[in-house]
Amino acid sequence: MTARGAHRLVALVLALTVLSLVPSVASAAAAGGPQPPAAWTTAVVAVYAVLLVLLLAQAVHGRARPWLPWALVAAGDAALLTYVPLAPGPVHRVPWVLALSPLTVGAGAVATGLGAAMGLGLVHVGLRALVQASGAWAVPATGFVLDSLLVLVVVPAAWVAVAAVRSSGARVQRARELAGEAAARQAAAHAAELENARWDAIVHDDVLAALTTTAQAQQPAQRAEARRAARTALARVEGERPDAAVPVARAWEDLARAARAHHPGAELDGPGGAAAGAALDADVAEALLAATAELVRNAVRHGGGPGGAVPPVRLRARVRGTGARRRLLVEVRDAGVGFPVRAPGAWRLGLAVSVRGRVRAVGGDARVRSWPGTGTSALLAVPLVAPAPAPARGASPAPRPAVRHRAAAPAPRHRARPGGAG
Repeated sequence: MTARGAHRLVALVLALTVLSLVPSVASAAAAGGPQPPAAWTTAVVAVYAVLLVLLLAQAVHGRARPWLPWALVAAGDAALLTYVPLAPGPVHRVPWVLALSPLTVGAGAVATGLGAAMGLGLVHVGLRALVQASGAWAVPATGFVLDSLLVLVVVPAAWVAVAAVRSSGARVQRARELAGEAAARQAAAHAAELENARWDAIVHDDVLAALTTTAQAQQPAQRAEARRAARTALARVEGERPDAAVPVARAWEDLARAARAHHPGAELDGPGGAAAGAALDADVAEALLAATAELVRNAVRHGGGPGGAVPPVRLRARVRGTGARRRLLVEVRDAGVGFPVRAPGAWRLGLAVSVRGRVRAVGGDARVRSWPGTGTSALLAVPLVAPAPAPARGASPAPRPAVRHRAAAPAPRHRARPGGAG
């Protein structure tokens, strides 16, 4: 229970206690005999009616009114005090005004601490004694003492109950605050993990690739390729990530362009009409593009084995799922030499960082199936988001996010590693 819920519960209990007075007032009016002045009765009932409305309002909205319990205490004591000079005479039945006692002492327990509440209870018992002494209520002394003790017992019982409710509300409130702080720390950690994965992938995909190409460059064409790789790496390091959502159709165009850049003969099978209205978060689109490019690059580099031809590669994308579980699935399959994916060391830097690590950092998943002689199949699954709203009529279209990828010729296959994963 929250602190707001605790305020509601206490107000509801007090309101029900006020409503419990209705039978006492009604029975006293129906009993006949001497009655206090009608104006006094009307005034007391009107005061409690107003307090009842305020209590019900607090029970509905949960906004605390610290003065409201004090108003109940004051109303109960004032009713007893003014009843003495207006009493119609000694009666043997209990005056209905004494039915205010549980509400008055209970409100005192709500309004203050246990010690002060006991003091307010003693004041109220003293006013009851005044009613007894004035002759307005003729009962045996033993009955008066027992009734007064019962009233005083209500004070600690009510205070303990209210303290328990408030303590529960405070604990829940504190738990919520701690949960919020934990969620903020988790979000910060995830953002740091995402940024680290992005930089790790940039270092592997572009910086190390550019250094490797430069070290292997011997012919003029290779040196030109090394210069292009270096410029691409520098652009990736200095570039900023887009913030807008990327439609799946546009993301597929980038994936197809990156695949053809590394494997001009790659077979492409896009998502088709199922991609209509679907979009990717910009970070997800960037991670998916880099992971897909790395898989195609691995197929070109290692799929043919030592001195082998570049194997056929197929890139396929599909939209699956509904609602919050909607995903974009991208499969990269080659008919190369394959490798034992479960063997120790099979998940080298390229697969571990640029593929699996990068995709998982944005909430996706990556699975690779391969075996020597059967080729390699990699399945990437990333979450979709709702597309951005369409611009208003006459508004300028939003600029296309600048998702960069390497548009260079297929990477050289020097020093190919049989059955490896880069």
